[in-house]
Amino acid sequence: MERNPLFPLAAFALLVVLSVFSFMGYLLAARRLQPPPPTQRVVVETQKGPRALQAPLARSPEAWSRGLGVRTEELEALLYLFPEATDAPFSTAGYRFPVVLAFLDAQGRVLKVVRLTPGEVYTPSLAYRGVLEVREGLLELSPGDRVLP
Repeated sequence: MERNPLFPLAAFALLVVLSVFSFMGYLLAARRLQPPPPTQRVVVETQKGPRALQAPLARSPEAWSRGLGVRTEELEALLYLFPEATDAPFSTAGYRFPVVLAFLDAQGRVLKVVRLTPGEVYTPSLAYRGVLEVREGLLELSPGDRVLP
């Protein structure tokens, strides 16, 4: 039985196609496994003067669901920014340590400051556009302070 002379060429073409698909899968997997974006500096203007904190910005529902106390990175703070004013409750379920929350208006002014221990749920009695979540004892916040992302 004679072998078709195009058989080696077809086998080589198949090998090239499989190699291309394999390489594309590698590139796509590498894209998904990138490290989290670097933390950003947030400046908090307090009555004692300005203070810079390393804090990532949480701007999406996925980021809002992962609070400071459940993240594995050692962060000083986390700044939640919302596209519209909300009065949604804030939960520290699953947190490993107490936090201080500063509820912010659209200009970054602190409206209210609350301390929460792990497992608490707090419903603010006001509408807010952002929340600065800070590890307890790291920074003293009070109404009127300003947060600059």
